[in-house]
Amino acid sequence: MRYTILSALIIAAFAVTGCEKAFDIEEEKAAIIAVMEKETQTYIDRDFEGMFSTHIQDSTNIRLTAGADNYVFAEGWEDVSRHMTGDETEDDLGIDLHITVERTDYRFKICPQSAFVICNQKWTSAFDEDVIEIESIQVRYLEKVDGEWKISFVSFIGTSGYPDEEEEGFDDDEVLFD
Repeated sequence: MRYTILSALIIAAFAVTGCEKAFDIEEEKAAIIAVMEKETQTYIDRDFEGMFSTHIQDSTNIRLTAGADNYVFAEGWEDVSRHMTGDETEDDLGIDLHITVERTDYRFKICPQSAFVICNQKWTSAFDEDVIEIESIQVRYLEKVDGEWKISFVSFIGTSGYPDEEEEGFDDDEVLFD
């Protein structure tokens, strides 16, 4: 009797663990990149419902952007969503503006329910003859909710647009710090 119960428990344990889907890191990377691409494209398209679907919508959502001209820190979904749909972003996107976004050099740390992603990004916007390129490093934290990756944290660190030392009038021999 004891062996029958023990055997049944062992068989049940194998059956339960055998039904779990294996964690495929390449599949998870592809799913994460797809969420990031969807978030960007829906933002460009001004499809806020689509963009919002890629985010965790609670008080822990954070957006931190920094560049040569300013920075933004938005904490909590209310502030993040207001920033993404606000008047200051409306000027960034227009019907005559052509935007392309290229991400390269992805670095991942992926766990079954969370992921940390860093990549380089080049945002190119063209309006008539004017072309502006903004280069940055993107840092994102995602969480898996009901089997789908959702963005919980975005940091955009601008790496272009800063004045060169030559533009500032510094000589190579000049001592900047003692």
